[in-house]
Amino acid sequence: MRRGWRLAGTLAAAAGVCLLLPGLAAAAPAVTVAGASALAGTWQQRPPRVPAPGHSSQLSGAGCDSASRCWAVGERDTASQATYSEIFRWTSRGWATAAIPDPHTQSSLSAISCPARDHCLAVGWTKPHSKGIRAGAMRWNGTKWSVASAPAGVGSLGALSCTAPHDCWALDVQDGLAVHWNGQRWGKPVRLPGTVDPNAIACPTATDCWVAGLYVKQNSDNLYNLIMHWNGRTWRGVRVPQPGNTNVLNAVTCISKADCWAAGSNDTRASVRTRNEVLHWNGRRWSLVPTPKGPRPNNELLGISCFTKVRCWAVGDDSATTEALHWNGHHWSLAGTPDPGGAGFLFAVRCLARTDCLTVGFSHVPPTQNLALHWNGTKWQKI
Repeated sequence: MRRGWRLAGTLAAAAGVCLLLPGLAAAAPAVTVAGASALAGTWQQRPPRVPAPGHSSQLSGAGCDSASRCWAVGERDTASQATYSEIFRWTSRGWATAAIPDPHTQSSLSAISCPARDHCLAVGWTKPHSKGIRAGAMRWNGTKWSVASAPAGVGSLGALSCTAPHDCWALDVQDGLAVHWNGQRWGKPVRLPGTVDPNAIACPTATDCWVAGLYVKQNSDNLYNLIMHWNGRTWRGVRVPQPGNTNVLNAVTCISKADCWAAGSNDTRASVRTRNEVLHWNGRRWSLVPTPKGPRPNNELLGISCFTKVRCWAVGDDSATTEALHWNGHHWSLAGTPDPGGAGFLFAVRCLARTDCLTVGFSHVPPTQNLALHWNGTKWQKI
């Protein structure tokens, strides 16, 4: 599973991933610990409708290429433990399974970005025949999905951000590599400075990208928040708060060059419990923003996204149960979420409008099953 090292502790109890969509803001941060009443509605659960074609299935990425169509990508496992990519299309008519190439080649898709109408790029890994795992990519041209060229020297791709069809950055999250796509081919992989684990990337412009993750120091047991910046020429590390002994950033999103958010978790030796963590970039520096903690011992944020400056969602899990935080322009507050199957993890979110958001992932109702929720401005419904 993607981000597996981060979930090692909670996966002993359950496993899952999800996708949601948010809005962002920049105002004097404050914290509100509240339940579902903090929002106009709550996360709702209904009978599953998104396809789940495998012995077990999980969705890990989503993107929208128009005002009426979104995509969800992930993987399905067979009873023989073979893994295959899956892509689904969401419109007002519901879900449809997308036809994708090489259905008999083991593969998985982790991320998708749709920078223009009828243009998407999805990345992950593939394992052709008896060869080892290597990077994989697929491209949507408005008519069909096709195999895109994959960067050489990269084992797998786990994060992606595109500003245009000819300008995308993808991350090898295991080997600390960044690689650029120019619309036709991939550039030479760039090793990010230091001993780093990059988990997410967001590019508000072609010359302004942020990577979030973690890094380690020699002879230290601690983990440190990692933020790196691309200025169009080079990647460099940026100073960020380190509130705990173990600090991890799992997601990053930007509304503009002067308005970005990163989300993850931290813990201290005194408590040995993880807690939600959110950082904000105001164009000059990254600062720690207060966040509520869930009712259970361990909270962690795994995804974040913003639709406007005053509408953001950060999602993750609270001791292996789904968790969502909402930003209203002034403070973060907890929102109620369903736990289909009794456990789940939320990873990301995409919104077409204030009253039209899609979140996908999986619920843990062994075997794991694809999960999709839709926000209509009042409540989340399972679709």
